[in-house]
Amino acid sequence: MKHHQIRPALRCCALVLPLLCAQNVLAKAQTVQVSATQEARKVVADFPPEAVMERFEVKDSQGKVWHYLALTEGEPGALIFEDGKLSGKLSRRDAAAFYSCRGYATATRRHWGDDADAWMKSLAARTEAVTELSITLPEKPTWRSIVEVARDPSLSDLESLVSVGTNPLNIIRKLSSARDNMAEREAYKKNSQRLKAVVTGATEIQLAAIIRPEDVSFVPGGLVMAYPKYTVEFFVSAGQVKVIQQPSFNFLSKNRAALFYAAGMNWDRCTPQQWMQAPAE
Repeated sequence: MKHHQIRPALRCCALVLPLLCAQNVLAKAQTVQVSATQEARKVVADFPPEAVMERFEVKDSQGKVWHYLALTEGEPGALIFEDGKLSGKLSRRDAAAFYSCRGYATATRRHWGDDADAWMKSLAARTEAVTELSITLPEKPTWRSIVEVARDPSLSDLESLVSVGTNPLNIIRKLSSARDNMAEREAYKKNSQRLKAVVTGATEIQLAAIIRPEDVSFVPGGLVMAYPKYTVEFFVSAGQVKVIQQPSFNFLSKNRAALFYAAGMNWDRCTPQQWMQAPAE
């Protein structure tokens, strides 16, 4: 092989191998400690992405801020943080029902953020109080999936990414780390960090100044400013951000509603008051 042929191959290895090695480390079982002494936003943002099903931040009508982190598998099903501190956990069954019902409500009626107060009230009632948790993440090999993402150029489009699996938050994050275009990667990273810094209570003007939304839906009670490429959306009411949701429920409810499907659900019970009764017995 000639020298000019070897160099591109070496550059490719230099890019791909560290990515795969890092992913192999993440694939091993690990334990995460969470306590009420930790700041909620940092815990939720820094949690291993391969274990996250969804996360959101809500500011209710009383000014209380809630953070929610749902896990892809195992127990507990989700963690709940009240005013910045760990306050409780949710069972796997309830976390799945809460996820599916809010997706169903968003797809068939209106964005769940319009009823965020009612959803959070019922969620708090189902929560088991805890101030400290040790969570063992299941051992799950991911080497094959990251190789497929790195090799398949068709996965550069969001539609393909969302159809790959049920964890678009993780899949898109993998793709962004495997991009070849340095300028595009840096711009993506910069915008992603700026969007992550937005908190509930921020104004619509402040959010729009960061980057124009990729998708806007005008809904009862406000509007949804969605950024599917960054797997995040903002429910804005009265000019202020009320709900920050990852991934974008509004986008997925219109394009990939199957992600919210669960067999045997009583969908009529997918309301803020009855969602816990929706799963089949």
